[in-house]
Order: sequence, then C-alpha cells, then structure tokens
Amino acid sequence: MKSTIASKQYGLEDMLGKFITEACLYAIPRGKTTFSTDNIRVQKILGGGIGDSEVIRGMVCIRQSETSVHHVVKAKVVVFNANIEMQQGETKGTVLFTKADELENYTKSEEDRFENIIKSLAEAGVRVVVCSGAMSDTAIHFFEKYKIMAIKIMSKWELKRIARAVGATPVIKIECPKPEEIGYADEVNFKEISSQKCIVFRRDEEENKMATIVLRGSTTHMLDDVERAIDDGVNCIKVLCRDKRMVPGAGATEINLAKKI
Repeated sequence: MKSTIASKQYGLEDMLGKFITEACLYAIPRGKTTFSTDNIRVQKILGGGIGDSEVIRGMVCIRQSETSVHHVVKAKVVVFNANIEMQQGETKGTVLFTKADELENYTKSEEDRFENIIKSLAEAGVRVVVCSGAMSDTAIHFFEKYKIMAIKIMSKWELKRIARAVGATPVIKIECPKPEEIGYADEVNFKEISSQKCIVFRRDEEENKMATIVLRGSTTHMLDDVERAIDDGVNCIKVLCRDKRMVPGAGATEINLAKKI
C-alpha cells in the first residue's frame, strides 16, 4: 500500500500509511475479508500541516451545536430525518374564536404538545438530537431548557453516515423513538480546528465501522492531492483483503511477457 501512496505523495507514505491502516482496521468487520470504502471518510480542514492529521473512530462534520451544550459523553443520540418544528396543517383552515382566552390558549396548547415531545426525549435519556433541514426557534428554546445538544445537518448522505456511526435509525416522525432506534456515542464534542467549527461523533465500539481521517494541510490543492492518494491506499487494502496475491509492478510483468512472446 505504501508503494501506491508513494507514486502520488512521495515522502509521505509512512505517515499516510499509518492513518490509512488505522482507519481500515476500524472499518473491516471481524471475520470478514472485505469492507465498504464508503465507511472511511476524509474530512479536509485547511490550516496546519499533514503531521497534524488524525484518525477518529466515528464521524466529523463541519457544523456547530444550535444550543449552548457543546460537549456530551456517553450520550444517547436520536437522528430525525425531518424538520423539527411545530406541526402545520397541509391546507388552509379557518378557526373561529369567540373569546379572547381561546385566542391566547390556541398557540399555547400547540407549544405544550411540542414541549412534551422534547420532554419525553429528555426523560428517555437522549442527550443529542440530529436533524436534517430546519429547526425552529421554539425547538431550540426547548432543547436549551432540557440541556440537549441539537445539531442541524444539511446533507442527507452525511445524516445517514452519522446514523450509521452511532447505530441509530433515522426517524421520520417527530416523537420519542423506540429504544432500538436510539443510537449511542462515547463522546459528542464541538471543537474548533484551525478556525473551522466541527462536531466530532466518537464511538469506540466494535459495531461502529465508520472512521474519519481528519486531513490537515496548508493549501486546498495539496489537500485534494493527498485525498486522492488516501483513496488509492484504501482501495489497495480493499483489493489485498479480497485476494492477497500480487504481481511485480513498474511494467516488470509486461517486460517479462514481451520477452516470452
């Protein structure tokens, strides 16, 4: 694998080889001989040098928490594949109020129902909520009240990967999910890497097959080059896992065949 990297990034093969091997060992299921290269993510962060790169068992996403909770350990995680906001009717409706009290209590009853949903999450021990799309100010207010870390993820693919990393099932309905749909993370931590705001989902468990290589570098061009080298290295290990037989490189096989012909 080092020779594959050296052909693209000569001099960095030892360092990158160490990162790739560590990430692949996390991604290879026990007793299996192949793994999904999609489970190894590369998160490029501008600033610092290649030596500052690291491998994290879990996911790193460039977002920040919507609430003031920035660090949670041994957390239950819920992933919602929907907007977190008060339910709105699909069509226009007409509501007739006869007294002023009815008008005051109309929105209050909606808010109470919404608060009860978030309260039920807190009572189930949920400390982190991830959602795709919008998160209303009312939702953020209640998450703040119950000390829950709330994260908005715009990409559907990233949401799926986070769910896979923490072992959660993305839920479509805004309600307290079943215990088997709730995921777990050893640590969910907000940190700033070279002025880039990131959230790290770390889960050091055998069933977590997601690994992220946090790649640091001084220029975007260099980061892109190194990412391509890492991709080659990962695929090289994948091929070797499937079949460990090799042929000599650098055209040696072709020269030998030409001689024989």
